[in-house]
Amino acid sequence: MILAGLLTATLFWADVGPKQALVCPPAAITQCLAALPPKVRQQLPIDKTRYSDALALRAAMAIPVDDPSVAGIVLWAPEQLASSQSALWNGQVYQLSLQQQPLLTLWHELGHLEIKRLQGQLLPKRLTALEYEWLADCYMLWRSVRSSGKLTLAWQQYDRRNLGVISDIDNLSHWSSLYLLPVLTRYNASQIAAFPSFSDFVGDFFPQIPRYDNDTIAEFSSLLQRVFGVGSVQPLPDYMFWRRPALGAILKPTLVRLMGAVNAEHWLQQQRMLPPNSSTVQVTESALNRS
Repeated sequence: MILAGLLTATLFWADVGPKQALVCPPAAITQCLAALPPKVRQQLPIDKTRYSDALALRAAMAIPVDDPSVAGIVLWAPEQLASSQSALWNGQVYQLSLQQQPLLTLWHELGHLEIKRLQGQLLPKRLTALEYEWLADCYMLWRSVRSSGKLTLAWQQYDRRNLGVISDIDNLSHWSSLYLLPVLTRYNASQIAAFPSFSDFVGDFFPQIPRYDNDTIAEFSSLLQRVFGVGSVQPLPDYMFWRRPALGAILKPTLVRLMGAVNAEHWLQQQRMLPPNSSTVQVTESALNRS
């Protein structure tokens, strides 16, 4: 798919697993509904305002349906997406330029539809909000690598999720970096590209990825707010000392990319976020750009 062509399209069909999804600009919802088979259309709201209300200020939203050939629809408003992501720490605003983010967002939403299909098969019937998000990002990761042969866009999404939760703890439900890191360190680009379908990929990595329970997520949330939250002026390096190295390992790739390896290491050391043996975290600038 060519991004420029997608951005000028009105509505189009996109492959997702063995099915297809109809990608709909909100302004074209009437045409989108008319393009769907009657049995699919019957599962969707008739009131057109329901779609704009549901999308609100978001750039995209997936709506699954039960059909043997149609996975669902994706409401897609790429003009709502920012071209960069920023966050404040260390007394400085750090900014990440986002490349091809409309396409990554589309792949993420298609991932939601494919995950819905795989629930009760390769995936549990019930998933938490965070599980939906990190699995959808893994679908995006797989699609981006299959398209480009590189991990560059996957790391961009990783950094974007880290910056999102640093700047606003309300983004915790989308903090997929927790789970993207073990996937990105387990596979290289050629290994990911070798999986012919996402179901093959998810069937390989999902049983191997350790899960974080609710208490651990809550501790991460509290620590993130303590370190990065507005009003956190007084440093408390011993606060949740037992959770700091794990948080440091998740943040380090992003910090290295935006601050440089030396400054990132120094900041993590100040925050006591390095493991006792820092050699256990092997993330360097060259590693982040590997393909």
